[in-house]
Amino acid sequence: MENGDIEAIVSRSPVLEILNIQGSVKGLGLHLISQSLWCVQICDSVIENIVVVDTQRLERLILYKVRGSLNPASVLRTGIKIGNAPKLEMFGYLEPGKYVLQAGDTIIMPGMKPSASTMFTSVTILSLNVRFGVHDDANMVATFLKCFPNASSLHIRCEQCDESTGKFEPKFWEEVGPIVSVMLRIGVMTIREFRGEKGEMAFLKYFFTNARALKYAAIIFPNPSFSSISKNYACSKANYLTSLNWATQGCGFMVYGSTDPEGGRPWCFKTGAIFSRDPFSW
Repeated sequence: MENGDIEAIVSRSPVLEILNIQGSVKGLGLHLISQSLWCVQICDSVIENIVVVDTQRLERLILYKVRGSLNPASVLRTGIKIGNAPKLEMFGYLEPGKYVLQAGDTIIMPGMKPSASTMFTSVTILSLNVRFGVHDDANMVATFLKCFPNASSLHIRCEQCDESTGKFEPKFWEEVGPIVSVMLRIGVMTIREFRGEKGEMAFLKYFFTNARALKYAAIIFPNPSFSSISKNYACSKANYLTSLNWATQGCGFMVYGSTDPEGGRPWCFKTGAIFSRDPFSW
């Protein structure tokens, strides 16, 4: 598959609603222009940049294990530019450190103050892959959450931190300040592959003590078959979190171990294309 091939197919398919791409390794650039697409899913692919130019009906943009280079050690990141996508409701998995998000002509930078032109106000379901132990990634998470002020469902998959630099700063979440989506919008939050590391715990402390609209939260530890995390360890982390002064009372809260493969369940195109459900909530 070469540059321009996908665009040619889309332009010749005026009723195409779902576009799935898997296993592309040539580092393509993808420019989306369509009046019919409502769901785009890209998995296990090397894509240099994705530009949503004009997609009037697009509601779901799902990226899973998309990289900017075949070389795992490469610092090349995938650029994601959102132009005209007025109905975009579901967006994930955004990965700080691996993707560069752009709103129109503005690149979203860590710590930047959002403006009307850098907010994705139509998105209500947001999913992130995060290394909370890396300060730059945690900083980018805070910025992402500020740029999605109407997100009512937040789904997070924790990535293991193996970097020797840029370690998490313990007081970061204490100093991050108010985030509209966290304080007033998010009613559902799930966090998977949770290991109870310092960065993860600091984020959840911030989240639970500020999320006033929260109705349901779930913490899912890694599959015990592939993890050394004990039941007692998981219970101790859960007990600490429930002892906090939560911003909302009567919130449903579940803690359990995953039955998924190591690192989490691979993405399924069928899951993403079921119109009636939140594809990130399984």
